[in-house]
Amino acid sequence: MALKKWIVDKIEDLKLKWNDEEYFFDEEEAEKIWRFIGKLKNDKGTSSRFEIIGFQFEIITEILCVKDRECRRRKHREVHINMARKNGKSFIIAIIITYLFFCQPKIRGAIFILTANDVKQAGELFDTVCYFIETNRTLRKHCHFVKSKRLVIRNKTRNKLMVLSSDASGADSYSDYVACLDEIHESKDDMMYGKLGTGQGAWNDPLLITITTASSGEDEKNLEQQLYTRCKKIEMEGLNDPTFYYRIYEADKGCDIEDQRQWEKANPGIDVFRSRKDIEVMAKKAKLMPLQENMFRRMFLIQHVALDGEKGAINMDLWDNCTKEIEFDSLKGLSCWNGLDLSSKYDVTAFIQVFYDELMDKFIIWPHLFTPKDTVMKREEEEKIPYSKWIKQGDLIALPGKYINFELLMDYVYELEKDFEFKESGFDRWGSPTILNRLEEKWDIVPMGQGMQTMTPIINDFECMLIDERMIIADNECFRFMAKNCVAVFDDAMNVKYSKKKSRFKIDGIVGMLMGLCLAIDANKINHYDMLGALDKLERM
Repeated sequence: MALKKWIVDKIEDLKLKWNDEEYFFDEEEAEKIWRFIGKLKNDKGTSSRFEIIGFQFEIITEILCVKDRECRRRKHREVHINMARKNGKSFIIAIIITYLFFCQPKIRGAIFILTANDVKQAGELFDTVCYFIETNRTLRKHCHFVKSKRLVIRNKTRNKLMVLSSDASGADSYSDYVACLDEIHESKDDMMYGKLGTGQGAWNDPLLITITTASSGEDEKNLEQQLYTRCKKIEMEGLNDPTFYYRIYEADKGCDIEDQRQWEKANPGIDVFRSRKDIEVMAKKAKLMPLQENMFRRMFLIQHVALDGEKGAINMDLWDNCTKEIEFDSLKGLSCWNGLDLSSKYDVTAFIQVFYDELMDKFIIWPHLFTPKDTVMKREEEEKIPYSKWIKQGDLIALPGKYINFELLMDYVYELEKDFEFKESGFDRWGSPTILNRLEEKWDIVPMGQGMQTMTPIINDFECMLIDERMIIADNECFRFMAKNCVAVFDDAMNVKYSKKKSRFKIDGIVGMLMGLCLAIDANKINHYDMLGALDKLERM
């Protein structure tokens, strides 16, 4: 297979860059790698043919082809790659692993380990490598798969490729030759990194790879932050670390998020792996919704900023602006839409009423929060949370017993219905079928999801209503505490939900509010926040 001109030119550039008295760029190996890549098939995208681009070839060959003149071993034994998502970095690593797995005939009994924050995440990289192998007849015949264990074994050399749990407790037993830790910004600690690194001592030229996007930058112990700091010390202070190779693609600190030159700095695969139009839409959305700007900077520009969710998903200044002292009796006679979120029966659960005042064009939020009375003091001592104070103030309702008695809770809600017209009530569609049937006997119940598909539009509405002060939130310290401790999670498309798992306190009241608010908005024919319309309006300004 003849080399393309740009490959020839790139190899010449890399020889000029790396050749000196101590090291050289192995031109023959680089050509071999390019031909090897040409035999692989793509497992993602619109074409099965794999087209590698310049920055990918450069990274791969700088890792594998820069060698010591004396012993001819690879110069680089540790690699750190930090760039925005959807820029092809997983392909880079999958190619390196596949190449080393098959093209190192003298390496026998080697272990190749893939790990990430969870097995599913690491499994995605494993699946890409497996696809490369399974769709190539030559590679396929030299190994066998144990898919149930996420394991590939070379028949002749007995080299093994495996996925390892993020739990580092079992990592001590492996003498790994190549290890890759994916999305290390999410790592809880650096134990896996340390154990896999020290486990490579038996090999002459092992490879430890970390790939990631940016972390918050606020935790010095975060593995991504540690490695980022190490890279910057090499750049700024001339720290001598010859076996360490890194590539960080990041925008300038404090840059304009709509500056396309900055997008290109953090997204080397823009226009190929990542759509420029996609980034443009996300940038404009972040401009329109300031609460999401930090997320854009971190996910798309690789800037170390804490996401709103990590600091608290809800802007408490805006929340407090909407908080008022309300007389509950003044709401009697109004129609309401409700959200019932039944948490664990041992802590706090919520029934939230959402009213719509047509004259003011505002939504009024009144929370009813419940907790088991008999365990209040024990939980208050363990959790350092002022349950008894909230109960005394009337912000939290203590129900007799060691757990929340559903019958007592329902008796309370039945009394409420005497003074209010219940229109619709939202209930978690994955909640108890028995409770759902009971509720449906009495009220118009709307089963609702709590995933990103359901929650993204209503959270967008909620944020905009906070900004525009189109909400009146009853003053309640327990409810405010829930809001303050809410943590948001995002996906690559900037969809969002509030995470019960990651939040620092129970947020059932907030989830219940969102369900009730969603029903109230739809019933009163209030337009949802129109992202496309807002973008069109912005274009015309």
